[in-house]
Amino acid sequence: MMFTPKWKKEAQLLYKSAKKFIHYKRDLIDEDRVHEIESRRADLKKAWKAGDREAAIEASKMLQDTCEKSLRHYHSPSALAENVEVLFVAIAIALGLRAYYLQPFRIPTGSMRPTLNGIIGHVEDKDQWPSFPVRAVQQFTHGRSYDSVINQKAGDRIVDIRQKQTFHFFTRTVVSFASGDTQSVSGSVTAFLETINRDGLEQLVGQRLSRNPSELVHQLAQIQLPKDFKVAEGYIETGDLVLVDKFSYHFRQPNAGEVFVFDTRKIKQIQEGENPGSHYIKRLIATPGQRVELQGGEKRDLSYRTNSGIKVMQVADQAQVFIDGAKMQHPGVLAVESGLNGYGGYQATARLAPGRSVLLADRPSTGKSEFWAQGDNSYNSSDSRMWGTVKEFNLVGPAAFVLWPFGSGHWGLIK
Repeated sequence: MMFTPKWKKEAQLLYKSAKKFIHYKRDLIDEDRVHEIESRRADLKKAWKAGDREAAIEASKMLQDTCEKSLRHYHSPSALAENVEVLFVAIAIALGLRAYYLQPFRIPTGSMRPTLNGIIGHVEDKDQWPSFPVRAVQQFTHGRSYDSVINQKAGDRIVDIRQKQTFHFFTRTVVSFASGDTQSVSGSVTAFLETINRDGLEQLVGQRLSRNPSELVHQLAQIQLPKDFKVAEGYIETGDLVLVDKFSYHFRQPNAGEVFVFDTRKIKQIQEGENPGSHYIKRLIATPGQRVELQGGEKRDLSYRTNSGIKVMQVADQAQVFIDGAKMQHPGVLAVESGLNGYGGYQATARLAPGRSVLLADRPSTGKSEFWAQGDNSYNSSDSRMWGTVKEFNLVGPAAFVLWPFGSGHWGLIK
């Protein structure tokens, strides 16, 4: 067979394929057509056995034509139909992967910084923006988009600032004015509010604006804006796009220390909050049956000398995670506690205020076993310290891989 000519191999393959065709389509093919196909197969076999290349090629054409015409209403698919079919198969596979194995998740906030980035806004005047080619490169490598919102009509007011999703995981913010004008920018409402012209607005109203997002939106709605007033200007960096492994938790228990994603069903304080969100991403600190506490973190007075005399300031000792009375040694937790490379340590507060601990319920038969979640950006993270535990039925899976952006420094496996 090693030295069999190509035409003969093709003829033999067609001969076998025609037999399979009869078996698969037997209930759709008339009996006289079956006999005709078998006759064409015999002609093809006779031609290749005789070594007659031209006769074999002709017999192959006749056999193929007979097979195609043997099915009533059969038409060879067009190139467009074939491409559409391939597209739908690809979509079906992608949806299957998303439903059962891997799900993309966009990090909306900065609660996991610097381990993972959320959507963050930065103020920057337009005259300091880089050239368009540089901005295009930054969009690709860092997910950075430059936007400005400028009022078009004298006396206009902002009446609504609303967040929307595009293609499920691209976030945009729509700013609506009383005049009916709308302007859209990249990123979340929170990120947009970080780019507003706070100095200009405060000079306009003669008072300081709130740092609380909901209060700030209310304040903005009260301000009458001059024509061509710069409301916001700067750039927004998209949050890391993470692949979540939805498969592993069906076969193993969640591991303390890993970064994981969970939904927020029946977590009352989240659902009743101002920005509930359907999914959160945090570091898993403790698992069912464990007792978690933050030791240290007590506030104390620190005296220091200045030119005007002795002054006193309040500081907090560095808090450390203890599980069942033992110091937690996971590298991710130790990185947060170090206070180095952008980490700020853990804040002992609320349910884990100094001297307090929490024992997690272990009830596997009910699906209500409890897990403890905390953000690596502890001083700016809403987590289990504030709203309580994550139940087993809330678990989605470990955060496995950062897909994009490539220049954030986080691309690759998540630790």
